[in-house]
Amino acid sequence: MEIIIQRLRSAGIQVQEGRCEKDMEQIERMANKMDLVILPIQGVSDDGFIELKKRGYCMKDFFASLRKETLIFTGVITPYIKKLPQTVISLLAREEVVAANAALTAEGILAMVIQNTPRSLPEYRYDVIGFGHCGRAIAGLFHQLGLEVRIVSAHAHPESAQLPYSFIRLQEWQFQQPWPVVINTAPAEVISEAMVAGWQTQPLIIDIASRAVGVSERVYKRKDTHVIAAPPLPGIVAWQSAGEILADVILKEVKR
Repeated sequence: MEIIIQRLRSAGIQVQEGRCEKDMEQIERMANKMDLVILPIQGVSDDGFIELKKRGYCMKDFFASLRKETLIFTGVITPYIKKLPQTVISLLAREEVVAANAALTAEGILAMVIQNTPRSLPEYRYDVIGFGHCGRAIAGLFHQLGLEVRIVSAHAHPESAQLPYSFIRLQEWQFQQPWPVVINTAPAEVISEAMVAGWQTQPLIIDIASRAVGVSERVYKRKDTHVIAAPPLPGIVAWQSAGEILADVILKEVKR
């Protein structure tokens, strides 16, 4: 957000920041004059709240005061956002953002593996579940580093025969011993407690699916497993790059 604010101001756009309740009260008074609103990446909860200083802040009065012509940017489109009469643009749904964030996420996963394993990277083999943008970016980066990678996917892919790394169907993988490091990108539960109970050795599991839905909650509670729900990695490992990616999209839309 800091980078977005800097870029907007450099483009001559007046910015009112909402960092605390006092800021938000002033913003609410100016709501009917707003041309552009940039919400937190996680958007607005189903009951109309955003997270502000680790506390919930109700946005209902603010949205009620906005003009219909106001343009709203958010990351996640929640049910509450869908009901608004204004034009809403999801930054995370833009192809250029998705592709760039996938590359930054892959760098973040590499950093997490280094921080959470006691041995050198080439001493491990890596299962990457999911073959979307993030799965491809992670597998590609790890392969470039000379690491042994295997893609795990619920669906067949015509190009899998030409891949420079291994490929296995999810239905088959779920009945096997996984490789020592498992990285899930699939937005659905793919690792259950029953599966984990049948493994002879426990891998490091990193789940980057939104809301950490890839791994059963019961698996997280097991004392013999090492499971990590990854935070939004682009804003942690490359916050300046992540901010510039979003700022580019916002400025492009504003000019359009």
